Amino acid sequence: MASFDLKKYLGSGVLIVDTKSSSLLLVYDYTQNYNCCGGFIKYNHDDPQRIEKTASEELYEETRTLISCDPDCLISCPFVDLNFHDDIFRCYILKIACESDICQQFEKFNVDSLPNDTDEYLETTSMAFFPLNQFRRKKSLLKIDATSMATSADRKKYSLNRRVISVIKAAVKKNLL
Repeated sequence: MASFDLKKYLGSGVLIVDTKSSSLLLVYDYTQNYNCCGGFIKYNHDDPQRIEKTASEELYEETRTLISCDPDCLISCPFVDLNFHDDIFRCYILKIACESDICQQFEKFNVDSLPNDTDEYLETTSMAFFPLNQFRRKKSLLKIDATSMATSADRKKYSLNRRVISVIKAAVKKNLL
């Protein structure tokens, strides 16, 4: 990790790949789009795990504690780096077997059980599975990129955030999905 400038990293996150259903699990966030979990770096530049710690926290908060991954585990996950001008967003690709009812668990989650400072936990309002095959097909991915719309597992069209589309395109290019 020491071979690059950690200060250039503005944010980090996690793209959840459900190995059971061969789907992406995305969260509906404050941008009013489905997105990967992620946010701005929360730690000092001198913390060598600041990228992984931020990604781990964002995953935990934005899935309302239903999914967690230790920063040390994230280090071993594949990732993509997205360049935005002079800043970089790192997104780890976390492949896990999700519970099939995790979206319902999210909907039923008692937010009163969260710590007092819950704003970070309320940035997302739902979760949905999106089958991977639509992202692996070049023609389909081009259409998703052009329209910012993808099909969920329940066969409904939903809007995707540009960040997650960029992450998916980079991950497909690197054969990570």
